Amino acid sequence: MAVDPAESGSEATSLREMMRLVAQLYYVREVGQPEIAALTGFSISKVSRLLSAARSSGVVRISVEGTPAAPTPVARALADALGVEVWATPGQETAPALAARLCGVAAASRLADELPSEGAIGLTGGYTVESLVGALPSISRPGAVVVPLVGGWDSSNPHLNSNDIARHMAERIGASVRLLHAPGLLDNEATTAALLADSAVTATTRFWGELRLALVGMSGAPRSAPGYGTVMDRLDESGRARLSAEGAVGDVAGHLVRLDGSFVDDDWERRTISIPVDTLRTVPRVVGIAAGASKVETIVAGARTGLLHLLITDEPTATAALALMGTGR
Repeated sequence: MAVDPAESGSEATSLREMMRLVAQLYYVREVGQPEIAALTGFSISKVSRLLSAARSSGVVRISVEGTPAAPTPVARALADALGVEVWATPGQETAPALAARLCGVAAASRLADELPSEGAIGLTGGYTVESLVGALPSISRPGAVVVPLVGGWDSSNPHLNSNDIARHMAERIGASVRLLHAPGLLDNEATTAALLADSAVTATTRFWGELRLALVGMSGAPRSAPGYGTVMDRLDESGRARLSAEGAVGDVAGHLVRLDGSFVDDDWERRTISIPVDTLRTVPRVVGIAAGASKVETIVAGARTGLLHLLITDEPTATAALALMGTGR
């Protein structure tokens, strides 16, 4: 119901005033569309059309406060404690699955500012990473190429399929993509080594040494149960018990970590297809993201590895991490 240029001045003014009246009732006085229809005698569909026209013609202008430019006090405190840059997204959810997804969605605009205009961008799989990629704004990075940093064909847990997530990011930012034709976990070390030497795999993994930015998810402890599938589900009960006994509190880009930031040398990791730690250390910008009650120890451990330049989590997780470190652990 846009204003027709052929309408007389008085008709156009009348229509605009009607849009203004209906918009004021709806947006300012918070009167529902059925009630507006009853008050004005219009049909509900006409009220809807007037509201749509009010927005398209500029009678109604909707603005949303932008993301704060500065970190929150909790983020600053955690940054000081861990020695890395921290960005805390808003969060009130304590359920791990909801917290993880909300953090990913809220972090999308922040990560968009980090994405280089050209060069290789690497990412892992994971519930939070998948959520973040799905919420990315449509931006143009035609000079970039997106590559997975871990293997992963997982039909039961699509958020662990790093190829699909890499493809989705490339679509969102107008970049190219290179897929990693390898599963996340193989039966033995020999098979893993052979696959990493295969030309179909090295065609992608060669980009690991050219990364401009890496986005890495972090799983929780071996026995954690966040309410969604994680890489730890690839372990049987004896494997979970073994890694717990070795002090693993989670993983960073496929590498098992202890709370003090040291890495766990385990057969499970040696059978995993993932970017080597030494290669990850050479990346100029590594962004780690994780949130939820099951990730408190993980984000502390991840930051202590020295791999991360930016840690993204939510306010409740950051607060809990500060409390954890306050115990002297």
